Amino acid sequence: MKYIIAYNLEWPGRFEQIIMYVKKFVPDTCAFHHVGSTSVPNMPAKDVIDLDIEYMHGCLAKVIDGLKAAGYAHEGDLGIAGRQVFTPISNSRAASLPVHHLYACESGAYELAKHLAYRDYLMANSDRAKWLATQKIAVDASAKSKEEYIDKKSGFYEIITHESMSWVDNCVRRTRKRC
Repeated sequence: MKYIIAYNLEWPGRFEQIIMYVKKFVPDTCAFHHVGSTSVPNMPAKDVIDLDIEYMHGCLAKVIDGLKAAGYAHEGDLGIAGRQVFTPISNSRAASLPVHHLYACESGAYELAKHLAYRDYLMANSDRAKWLATQKIAVDASAKSKEEYIDKKSGFYEIITHESMSWVDNCVRRTRKRC
């Protein structure tokens, strides 16, 4: 594999290491979610931890200020509504943490729901996780650049995203019917 690696048992610990640092700087009401392929056991992925900070309505300014104090630059939503992007500032404590992508999403935001559905669906449906892993490995083997890998895998991610959001919707409907 060129652009992704086999699942690394250290990824959950790296996520914990990052949040142990970050949580000191954001409101106590924030929740932390390990998302993306590194959050799915046995899923090959880029060696980068993706995490979402879930914040309550009206708390974004406190999250931005806290993360700035923690050594992150706020990049805005970079064209994806409902997801704020933060990057470690060079030579900050945040830059010394394991390589990661840090996002902040308001509770109830579509992007947060999508990230959580992706993770939970693949963890609950091992056959689909195996299918996606196989697709990723094949694309990785044929891609001539990281950009080409990302472009080629996007179709598979769209399929899984659609399936995972439908799966969540069906779970919610089943739960309501039982109430």
